[in-house]
Amino acid sequence: MIHDFTLVYALGSGMESQEDVLRQLADSDCADATVGWGRLRHVGLAFSREASDRDAAVTLATTQMAQALPGAVLIRVDAA
Repeated sequence: MIHDFTLVYALGSGMESQEDVLRQLADSDCADATVGWGRLRHVGLAFSREASDRDAAVTLATTQMAQALPGAVLIRVDAA
C-alpha cells in the first residue's frame, strides 16, 4: 500500500544553503522526496512510499533523513 506523508524539519547549523540540503538529499535514500521551503532554516519533505502501514513508511523515512541531514530536528509529521 502507498502512504503519503510530509516530514517537516528544522535544519542544523551545518546546512547553510538550500543547495547544500538538496545536494545531500539527492545523494541519499530520500531522493524521492518532494522538497518545500517555508520558514527560514526549515524544510518540508513530501513522501509517497510503499510500506505495510503508515508507521513503517514514516519510520523508514525518518531513519533515512537522520542519515541524509544529520543535525536536522523533526518538527512534525503530516499525513496527506
